[in-house]
Amino acid sequence: MSLEIKRIFLTKPNPNNEYSDYENQLQTRVVFGNSELEMLFKAQEDNIMEIVEKEIKDYVNCDDLCNDEEDMFPRRCFLTGEWYVREIRFEDVDYLDICTAFLGTDWGYKTDYLGLDVCFYYEKETGTFRFDGVNSEAL
Repeated sequence: MSLEIKRIFLTKPNPNNEYSDYENQLQTRVVFGNSELEMLFKAQEDNIMEIVEKEIKDYVNCDDLCNDEEDMFPRRCFLTGEWYVREIRFEDVDYLDICTAFLGTDWGYKTDYLGLDVCFYYEKETGTFRFDGVNSEAL
């Protein structure tokens, strides 16, 4: 049975652009190298976020990467399916990182559980962002 995922949005304004997590509820931290990079990202943000959602859904539903075996991390049985964007980092035209966090209940309550960073590179010839992989981390 596959895990359905649902994006949530943290609600507290983040005027100091601090690190965001479920506990502090701060909105997504954004780091752009300059205004040109910010414009490149914003022009393709909808497409980028569609790719992010597809890739993280595929990750948590891949039995080789996420299952319910005792010694496995992450364990699908702890995931709520809820996720949010912690950080968008695009400091250099060669590398865009969208840091997401999945909530889990391994402590008996909802908290950050799994971080999945979805990486892209910008292809200058076509003017598009190309998916480059997913990195995972325990949160």
